[in-house]
Amino acid sequence: MTSEQIIQELERYRSELTGIMGRFVDSTRAYRITKEDDPRYRTFIIEIIDFLNDSFSKNQYSSAIDIKFNQGIYNELQTPSYKSIEDIVSIIDSVITRLKRNPDFYIKKEEPTRQDGPTKIELPPPEKVTLKWLWEYVPHSLWALLGGLLLSSFGLGVKFAETNLYKSLTNPASPSVNSAIQNSRSSAVKNK
Repeated sequence: MTSEQIIQELERYRSELTGIMGRFVDSTRAYRITKEDDPRYRTFIIEIIDFLNDSFSKNQYSSAIDIKFNQGIYNELQTPSYKSIEDIVSIIDSVITRLKRNPDFYIKKEEPTRQDGPTKIELPPPEKVTLKWLWEYVPHSLWALLGGLLLSSFGLGVKFAETNLYKSLTNPASPSVNSAIQNSRSSAVKNK
């Protein structure tokens, strides 16, 4: 859609909403929307929000209209307030003004084209490999992986030190190992 078509559609919605505002009824409790206009107004709000989202994708105007609509119906009668419709018309007016001043503001600019593959930067070899050089040129994810591996291997070593296998390997003269060896020897002697 061109900006002129968007402006025409928004002006149509603006005139519909101002017509609804002109038909508000003064009752004993409040200034109220007519029963016939209430569903039409709610339909218009949905249409306006969808229209703005379709025209400008995600934008500040749609969310502002939605907020004003919800504030307007949050009253004891649960009907739209005159003030909320007035605020929504003001938001529509600001969109129209912006389109008139800058007709192409909503057109997305093309992003600069990127090369297909990742660019490889040749790193000159350092005279000395220092910790500072490693910290600057080695990806931080690799440092995190290295730290995780060190912590994991330390934890596994601590757990392995608590096992019977480790105890039997480090202390071959322990009673449990000697008794097992003696039992196997005595059973071999008895079998002869």
